[in-house]
Amino acid sequence: MIRLSHRKAVIILLTASLFLPACFSWMITRPTVAIQAIHVTGLSLTGATLTFLVELENPNGFGLTVTEFTYSVYLNDRLVANGETTDPIAIQSRSVTSIPLPLKTSFQDLEKGLKSLIGSDSVEYRIQGSLTVQSFLGHLEFPYNRTGTIEIDLKHQRSSRLPAGSAS
Repeated sequence: MIRLSHRKAVIILLTASLFLPACFSWMITRPTVAIQAIHVTGLSLTGATLTFLVELENPNGFGLTVTEFTYSVYLNDRLVANGETTDPIAIQSRSVTSIPLPLKTSFQDLEKGLKSLIGSDSVEYRIQGSLTVQSFLGHLEFPYNRTGTIEIDLKHQRSSRLPAGSAS
């Protein structure tokens, strides 16, 4: 019969607790991230508001909660937004959850990088960052990097025109 001292047992448990989350991450299929749509949701005299609709897909047979979502968004190889959210995002098993990421930009920024969007109905994008997922063994971080082409939806744009017959 093997007898472990209290000290050895604690060391073994601590070592196992360090390696178990890494082993558990092999059992989780990596969630995927993609930009589903870009909507122009507002125009003003000084700039525009774009809303990126981002899809988070959970291919696993169990639900996940994203506790931190960091992102950098590039359009036509130009960085247009980066940030993070720490609001919990629940993704049901084998499903997709969409989250909106608004970006307010000035026309100066349009000249610097978003100018290529004017007159375009689609744009090449890259979104990269990391997802931190809550599990029963702790937090697991999954980096991601996704590229694609997306249509720009101008239908969501709010009209800023004056009603017919109005004087300015």
